[in-house]
Amino acid sequence: MKNSLSFFLIIVLAMSFGCSLDNSKDVKPELMVQADVSATNSSISTARNGGKIDATIYNALSGDEVGTAYLSKNSSGFTINYKTTGLIQGHAYTLWVVVWNKPENCMTPNACFDGDFANAGEVEVEVMYVAGHVVGNSGKGNFSGRVNEGDDSGSSNDFFGLPGFGGLQDVDAAELHFVLRSHGPAIPGLINEQISSYEGGCTTFFPPFTAIPENPGECGDFEFAIFPPGC
Repeated sequence: MKNSLSFFLIIVLAMSFGCSLDNSKDVKPELMVQADVSATNSSISTARNGGKIDATIYNALSGDEVGTAYLSKNSSGFTINYKTTGLIQGHAYTLWVVVWNKPENCMTPNACFDGDFANAGEVEVEVMYVAGHVVGNSGKGNFSGRVNEGDDSGSSNDFFGLPGFGGLQDVDAAELHFVLRSHGPAIPGLINEQISSYEGGCTTFFPPFTAIPENPGECGDFEFAIFPPGC
């Protein structure tokens, strides 16, 4: 498999984000899929509720709101609880976070997208594993994980041919893009790999946000939630 950053694509062109203590800030995103740009009717929302920051989870194929991600920060890192619906019973999923450590250096400051991977040394981006499991018959997914500042043990930068940047550097300064990836039906003997690695069990890699894997060996990214810096 060709290691390609085009598999992670979230994402957002020419816009700025904001955070609100009392209500959400809505902006209209566009999702880039390889060289094609397609508009979505969705909006990206974040709101601070007490010690947690909420962000809407979107299915990028349909534009539907499918859940809520809850981010809790402290001085050493963050905890994410990504709660989504409409998943396929018996399929394996992994949750990833793209950490833009220097989002002010993205082509559109504080609104990073996949084209900024080409300038990795300036934006100091880190692609990190968060969680994974096989979904039960409810079709609901609850993915939780912790990422600490300075801990790059979950980094997949080497897989994508990127240098390492030490993981999450500053939790308040980073822009965080969470991506849910499907690894298709759970495959006996490969389940651990399917729920713990980007390429686990994959023989077919769908371009990002273009299809829902249905058959064994098919993999693709299809949901996302975004937390702008400073929230």
